[in-house]
Amino acid sequence: MRKVLLALTVLIVLVSLLPVAFAQFAQLETSDEITVLRGDYGSGTVWLTNAGGFTYKVVSYQRFWVEDSSGSHIEGFTFNISPHVFTDWAPKARKSFSYTIECPSNVSGGTYTLVMRFLAFTPDGSMYILYARIPLHIIQEPLDFGVAEAYVQGRPGASYALNGETIVVFSHVTNMGHRNVSAIGEVSLVKDGRVYFSSNRSLTLLPGDNLIRFEVPVDYDLPPGTYTLHYTIRYEGGTYRYSKDFSVRFGVKLVGISVKSGEVRLNEGNSAYVTVLSERTITLNLTVETYLDGVLVSRSEKPIGLGEGTTVLEVPLPTNVSGAMKSIIKLRFGDRLLGQGDVTYRVLAPPVIKNVSYERISGGEVLFRLVVDNPGDREVDGILAYRIYSDDGVLYKDTIEQSIPPGSSEMAVRFEVPIGKTVYYEFTLTAGGESSTVRGRLYIEPPATTTNPYTTTSSPSSTPSTTPSNTTTIVEGDSNATWVILVVLAFLLMAGGAFYYTRKEDKRKRRRVRPKPKRRSPLGRFKPPKPPKFRENRELPKRK
Repeated sequence: MRKVLLALTVLIVLVSLLPVAFAQFAQLETSDEITVLRGDYGSGTVWLTNAGGFTYKVVSYQRFWVEDSSGSHIEGFTFNISPHVFTDWAPKARKSFSYTIECPSNVSGGTYTLVMRFLAFTPDGSMYILYARIPLHIIQEPLDFGVAEAYVQGRPGASYALNGETIVVFSHVTNMGHRNVSAIGEVSLVKDGRVYFSSNRSLTLLPGDNLIRFEVPVDYDLPPGTYTLHYTIRYEGGTYRYSKDFSVRFGVKLVGISVKSGEVRLNEGNSAYVTVLSERTITLNLTVETYLDGVLVSRSEKPIGLGEGTTVLEVPLPTNVSGAMKSIIKLRFGDRLLGQGDVTYRVLAPPVIKNVSYERISGGEVLFRLVVDNPGDREVDGILAYRIYSDDGVLYKDTIEQSIPPGSSEMAVRFEVPIGKTVYYEFTLTAGGESSTVRGRLYIEPPATTTNPYTTTSSPSSTPSTTPSNTTTIVEGDSNATWVILVVLAFLLMAGGAFYYTRKEDKRKRRRVRPKPKRRSPLGRFKPPKPPKFRENRELPKRK
């Protein structure tokens, strides 16, 4: 067999030296293509089909060349195949060979034609020259960029990003060469010409597929609006660019605010209802500032937790101050204002009796003056109930309907009271569902029956008494009686003090003086004899 193959080879060589006129021509067809990077090499497999109507006993590969679109030969290529010889190649049958090709670096990128020449023999000894024309694609640059994509991490397909989320941008880059390629990747987030985020890094692209990925944080301090994401890969042979617009928003919206009651009484509970729509789970700060006539009267702030969906918050409103109130409600994240609204309501404070004084007109006639305070800004209808009584019973008792204007006003009533008796009074004002009561007493001294030329007694014409209170005010009685009682008490205290001091002095004088202890004799106890006593007066004769 080896001898046959050797003989065929020698025959082919000899035939190849014969003039072309002695040979016939035919084609080998292929649907394959060869791609190679300039300045690099490539390899692969090509399938050829016998397009003629003859069976070839032996087909031998002779040589190749590369043509451009005009048919000119391009030098510098190296092309090797295996195997070189094919046998028994029937019509329409396919044969394959593997190849390696090297492309010079000075060739421009584009599509060329690699022409292969074969020499074939039929069983009857006829000779054919076969040509195979294979498309040859020369790649000028080594990198093939796939289409980049960008999405919101955790929410693929979303057209907007929330503050605090992350945008991911990536792409596949194929290095078609056999050497590493250095590149630089860049990404930025821009709005209205201002760069809010930028990052870049060096890349080493290995032969084959490479995944490039960047993460772009959407900070909480980014204002809402439309931002453009720019993604770029640069290398010596060119630049790839990609961009996409993203809408940025916080994801929390204050939908509406309403007030529970437009009018409430003083210190009665009231609330505002705040409706919030949230696309995220987050903790925010809720601030309530309440103003009365443009003056801040209350401010409160507290954290609130929100989940995804709609949340209705009930916010307490201050009612400890009367008047037309305006509360501004703000929703914040740190220093960022997410939304605000306001509600107005009126706090109604009932009129109250602030002070009661009385004045003696003449005899037992007394004029009472009541100072009434209406803190609201509207006139209020009220009922004044009074009761004047003494220890003997009720003197006067009735009610009076009264319209009370805003601010401070005065009401006056007259009564005839007994002289020389303690009289008690009680005034109750009922208005706006609330009551205010003031109680007190008075005493009118009877006129003096005797006149002392050395003293002068006078009684005041009026005795004011004021003890303001929210609910009850006690007004004391006549001041002259008080002074008399005080003088009597002072006199009794002085007399008692003098008596106590005199008795103490007498007792101190009568106190026995204790004798000094006697000095003891060293000889023991010894009592000296007492001197004799002589009573000479008894020896004298008695006087007759």
